[in-house]
Amino acid sequence: MKKLVALMILLVFVIAAVPALAAEISYSGSSTIGTSVMKAGAVSAFEAKTGIKFTKVDEPGSGKGIKALLAGEVPLAGASRPLKPEEKKDKLIGTTIGYDAIAVFIHKDNPVKDLTKEQLKGIFTGQIKNWKEVGGKDAPITPNTEILTGKRATIEMFQELVLDGAAFGPGFKQIDLPRDQIIDLANTPNGICTVSLGLLAATSSDVQAKVKAVSLNGLAPDDKNIQSGAYLISRPLLLVTKGLPKDEVKEFVTFMLSSEGQAIVAKNFVPVRK
Repeated sequence: MKKLVALMILLVFVIAAVPALAAEISYSGSSTIGTSVMKAGAVSAFEAKTGIKFTKVDEPGSGKGIKALLAGEVPLAGASRPLKPEEKKDKLIGTTIGYDAIAVFIHKDNPVKDLTKEQLKGIFTGQIKNWKEVGGKDAPITPNTEILTGKRATIEMFQELVLDGAAFGPGFKQIDLPRDQIIDLANTPNGICTVSLGLLAATSSDVQAKVKAVSLNGLAPDDKNIQSGAYLISRPLLLVTKGLPKDEVKEFVTFMLSSEGQAIVAKNFVPVRK
C-alpha cells in the first residue's frame, strides 16, 4: 500500500512538471484581413493578452481560406466579402469586424479625379483604352489586376458589382499580391488598379506619395460612404467559422469586437464599433 501511495504521489509530481500544451489557432483567407488586421497588431495583441498562439496566418485569398476551413485544415478563415448562399448552407458563419472599400487607385500625376461605374467597367473590360476617353490626357491606360484565377474576394466583388459579371479585358498585367499592385502602380504613370483601401498603409511612404484613390460615381471611399454602402464597392470584413465560434476561436472573435480589437481594425478600416 505504501509503495502504491508513493507511486501515485510521484505520478502527480511528474504530471505537474510537464507543461500544459499551449492553446493554438490557425488562420487562412483574405490577404486584406491577414495583412492589415492580423499582422497589423491583432495577432500579437491577442497572444500577449491571452497566451493563445497563432501557429500560422496564411493569405491565399478569401475563397481558398474558406475551402481550408471546410476541409478542417484551419478553425478560422477570413473573407473580405459577404458569404455566398452555398457557403451559408455549409453552416459557415461570418462575424463582421469592420468595413472596407475596393479603392480605384491611379498615379498621382494623372489629372482624373472621378470615374463613373460605366467608365470603370469600360476600362477593365478593355473597351476604354485611352485616358482621354475619361477626361484624362492622351495616353494608353495600363491596368493591373490580381491573378484572375485566384478566387480572391476583390476580383469576385469587382467583377460582380462593376463589370456586371463580364470578363476582364485581355492582356492586363496580373500580380499575385494586392500590396504589390499598388507598388507597381507607383512606377506606372498611366496605370490603374483596384485594391483594398486598407492595404495602402502596408506600402512605404514613398509609394503612398505616388498614388491616389479617385472617387466613384462622385463618391469618395471615406468612412461614411463605406459604412453606409453608398460607395459602390464597399464590403464587410468577416471572420468565418464552421458553426458558432468556440473555445480559442471564440476568444479571438470576442477580442476583435472589443474596444482593443476595434482600435486595431480602425487603423486601416472602418470599425463596426466606435
